[in-house]
Amino acid sequence: MKAMKDHAREYSFCAYCPKVCRFSCPVSESTKTETTSTWGKMTAAHLAVTGQRPVDEQASKAIHACTGCMRCTEFCKHHNQPADALFAARGETIAKGVQPAGAASTLATFAQSGNPFGRQLAPLVAAWKADSPVRYPFFPGCTVLVKRSELVDETLNVANRFGAPLGVSRAAGRCCGYPLYAAGAFELFQAHARSFAESIGPYPELVVQDPGCAFTMKVLYPRFDVHPSARIRTVYEVLDENLPHAPLKPALEEAVAYHDACHLGRGLGQYDEPRRLLHRAMASVREAPSSGNEAGCAGGGGLLPRTMQETAVDVARRQAAELQSVAGETVVTACPTSRRMFERAGRRSEDLLSVLKRWLDFEPPTS
Repeated sequence: MKAMKDHAREYSFCAYCPKVCRFSCPVSESTKTETTSTWGKMTAAHLAVTGQRPVDEQASKAIHACTGCMRCTEFCKHHNQPADALFAARGETIAKGVQPAGAASTLATFAQSGNPFGRQLAPLVAAWKADSPVRYPFFPGCTVLVKRSELVDETLNVANRFGAPLGVSRAAGRCCGYPLYAAGAFELFQAHARSFAESIGPYPELVVQDPGCAFTMKVLYPRFDVHPSARIRTVYEVLDENLPHAPLKPALEEAVAYHDACHLGRGLGQYDEPRRLLHRAMASVREAPSSGNEAGCAGGGGLLPRTMQETAVDVARRQAAELQSVAGETVVTACPTSRRMFERAGRRSEDLLSVLKRWLDFEPPTS
């Protein structure tokens, strides 16, 4: 309960609010219930922390109906942060034994394999052994390694042609620990963060592909008094910095919509870097009605795909529909998890690095 008491102010602010951010929550917009609105979720936590109602299964379902997208914070006059507060409340659902099955199984899998996928990552990392000197150690993230391994090759290819050669780091054989944080297992997360930070100690900097991993290392670790000595950068920062060294090629004559990933945008404030890269590769990059710090969520965070699978897919479907309304079929995202969610929703999506690789490989026909 201590973690919840640290957020008592946030809970009360939302509980006594007249639901002015109701429209901003992707989960409640999908479920169309007040229980899963920011007000409903935070009220459940408020009642628990003030002793008015126990954290039971019903309250647990509400507390877990959050992707951690931080969109509601952008529309809050007080800049309240429900995502952090709700994740803290999830620890109480573990203590009370009312954690949703999907969240509990994620923790069990993590305990066995050190990541949420139940795979040994070190053998996957060993497949990318640099044949020549590299400038940056590279951390793809376990989602990329397990679900989109071809993206590693594409990223290495693009970075090399931008004059910023990457080499997959041995540290990539470990998960950053975000699932532990999202599940509310804060003590386990802090211990894992300390161990992970030590593992990247030999590197002066680490280039990270998955925005969720970069957010975890740069933003969440310090909240738990874990301060990696390595400088954490996203691959989009590095490529944008080296954009002047990229080949001079005409943009592809295509129109796409760009999706601002939650952890990359609201989490790390990186809106311009991926856009500059995409504008270099595509002739037309269109914006959705809600973009930048107010952009929609693809439903992949906060363990929602494991606790409310159908809702998570519907959230992705809704966001893709908004994006496709301005750019036809293709949605480009800099988040591997977002791309997976869009695909699960039956929508056409492409990774930003895949777009850059396709652009660099394209040879216009000679007349």
